[in-house]
Amino acid sequence: MGDDSDRSDSMGDDSDRSDSMGDDSDRSDSMGDDVVYDSEDWRTTLEPVDLEYTEEDDVDGTRYYPSIRRREDEEKISPEDEYLLMEKQVAESKGFDIDFTKFRCVFNYKLADLDLENQFVYEPETTRGLLDKLSRKSLKRFNAKYSRKYEFVKVIKANYHITAGIMFFITFEGKLLNDDDSKLFQTKIRYCGRTIDIVSCELKPEKNVHSIEAPDKEHPKKPRLTLEPSYV
Repeated sequence: MGDDSDRSDSMGDDSDRSDSMGDDSDRSDSMGDDVVYDSEDWRTTLEPVDLEYTEEDDVDGTRYYPSIRRREDEEKISPEDEYLLMEKQVAESKGFDIDFTKFRCVFNYKLADLDLENQFVYEPETTRGLLDKLSRKSLKRFNAKYSRKYEFVKVIKANYHITAGIMFFITFEGKLLNDDDSKLFQTKIRYCGRTIDIVSCELKPEKNVHSIEAPDKEHPKKPRLTLEPSYV
């Protein structure tokens, strides 16, 4: 996630680090149970997409995770077209569903590496442990708001960008004890040391099914169904 100076700025000093995870109480939650974002502010609005550098700038190949970048055998598109595609995916999914395999350029929206132990925290904490913790706190807020009893299962993925701290867009699974099927949740959280702002936590919207006009060769009264891409 950048160099050591970036990481230290986003996390604060050692006193902030020591309490950054804490327990499951709301003691470390800066919002409190009675705070709701009723009006639009910088937390609830989407950060504009920013092109940080192109593939040509990545001379040593270490600027981003090579495993998720556009393959060498795929047709390349211009940085301008990549920018428009990133803007589209961020806007349509509100930052949660971005197909990073479509990009060679690097933008301010990035994918958190769940297996990179100390991407956002210091030992003995781990990246996965941090995201689990944030997801559990968000689900606790969701349950209180909607009088539900969902239990956390696991984090599926997380996108992020640097802001006053780190803004996470986490997709995770939760389930009810009497239900075998897990549900996908999406939570947006600003994290900065001991400061945890739970901006939103909701069930992931279902895919929309659209009826579109049938081609001439099909029966005109029989619509064809298509699913919008989810970018998962």
